[in-house]
Amino acid sequence: MNLAAYGLYGVRYNSKKMKTILKHNKKRNAFIIYCILIIIALLSSKYFINNHLLCPHNETAKVLTMIIDKIITSLIVSIIIGIFLFKIEVPDEESKLEIIEPIRISDSFEIGRKKSTFWYFSGGAGRYTRNVTIPKLAKKAGKSNSTINLKICIIDYENDDACKNYVNFKNSLNSNINSDFTWTEDFLKSQILATIFNAIIYKSMYNLIKIDIFLKKTYTTTRIDINDFNCIITKEDKRDFAISSTKDAFLYKTFKEEITQIGNQSKKIEIEQVKDINRKTEIDESLVKRISEEYNFNLNEEYLKELTAILNEKKSIF
Repeated sequence: MNLAAYGLYGVRYNSKKMKTILKHNKKRNAFIIYCILIIIALLSSKYFINNHLLCPHNETAKVLTMIIDKIITSLIVSIIIGIFLFKIEVPDEESKLEIIEPIRISDSFEIGRKKSTFWYFSGGAGRYTRNVTIPKLAKKAGKSNSTINLKICIIDYENDDACKNYVNFKNSLNSNINSDFTWTEDFLKSQILATIFNAIIYKSMYNLIKIDIFLKKTYTTTRIDINDFNCIITKEDKRDFAISSTKDAFLYKTFKEEITQIGNQSKKIEIEQVKDINRKTEIDESLVKRISEEYNFNLNEEYLKELTAILNEKKSIF
């Protein structure tokens, strides 16, 4: 590697480091304060050398003064260039990926919903999708008079092996070990059916939302949410960090294709509108029973009561 290449690498490296510091308010303020203090200290040293320590015409004093002047000049130029690059430079690949703290995950979903004309999901039972994503996007479609497409890939509730493996995995997570709640196959199947029923209800209430549900034969340890704006990868443990990428990132394109292929290998449920359901319809046991009969789910009274309770819970996991 020649000297020019080393120099270019150094500029890029320092530029990234500078932007990392300047993009956070606290770090930026601290950086500016430290730089000002350093400049003041250097100027004070220069004054002390010339007026108290050595004679201004002394060769040593001249050399020290010259070194201090160059340090001050370099520092000021570096600050100006750093701020300039921070303000005008086009974001690089680093800004396309972001690690999200658990407390900020819901904010990332909200940003995606505001700009979405489609939403793809692949995960377990789809609880957050059921209680937040579907209702909010359905209402957005109704309010904006625009079509929004949803593709939801969840575990096949009739696949006993997939359900059993997923339940075992959920119960092994740290967040679940320390709680009094234990996942069961019946609970999982109820959650999956509730997601399906909720999709049917909101499809019936809002004409412009298109929903496709796919039932997977396997489960994964991560959940994928993709929309027009970003891709959000979350873990099953709600205390884990998430990853977000913008739509021009390689990760976004990869996981979008992943969900497409998952859908191609899964069993599709055709979601159609149920008659006499509108936006004022209450979700009660009679409605759940009617949907069960129309879609041939053949659920008993106990299951119908449980599903009705889940559908009215509206609890978010984030």
